[in-house]
Amino acid sequence: MQTKNRHSHKRAADNGYKVCFATKNLLRREEMLRFVISPDKEVVFDVFEKLPGAGLWLTADQQLLKMAIEKKLFYKAAKGTVKIPDNLEELTYQQLKNRCLSLLGLARKAGFLVFGFEGVKKAIGTMDTIIAFEANDAAENGKNKLYKSTEKIPIFSFLTREELGQITGQDSQVHVAILKSSIAQELLKIATKLNLYIHHLTRG
Repeated sequence: MQTKNRHSHKRAADNGYKVCFATKNLLRREEMLRFVISPDKEVVFDVFEKLPGAGLWLTADQQLLKMAIEKKLFYKAAKGTVKIPDNLEELTYQQLKNRCLSLLGLARKAGFLVFGFEGVKKAIGTMDTIIAFEANDAAENGKNKLYKSTEKIPIFSFLTREELGQITGQDSQVHVAILKSSIAQELLKIATKLNLYIHHLTRG
């Protein structure tokens, strides 16, 4: 039975799924965080998922990361003593957020970013939008008017007006949309991870 499970997990991993080392649950990569052990035995969050070494995959859940640290689950997963940065939870959050902001900046430079209520409304109407962002303090009536018919478009609200404004070259911005592109696809993956991470953070 154990051999069958290992083979099943291997096939699932080949199809974009990973096993969480803390819960043993099988999840899509988009819902998980990858950590590696550096040459000096330190746990490192791999935001690009490209660092060398065997990946330690964990559900994108701040509370679960905290538990994995407290219960020394990284030791067990790495099969040895490792060093864990005191601020690993915050480092993980900041790297996800910085990557998200970086991709938003790239999207603007490449001409795939639309901002402002009317601009985003028009982009959504053409069905060319893959992902949208709204400031975390956006007015509720504005959200209802703009997104009421966009059930299939992921909308994230973890950035401030000032952060969205920096991307668009303004003091503040409330609505941003990203048009179909490879940048948008990558941004959707990172935003999903960060949203899950923050969701559990605020819920906890």
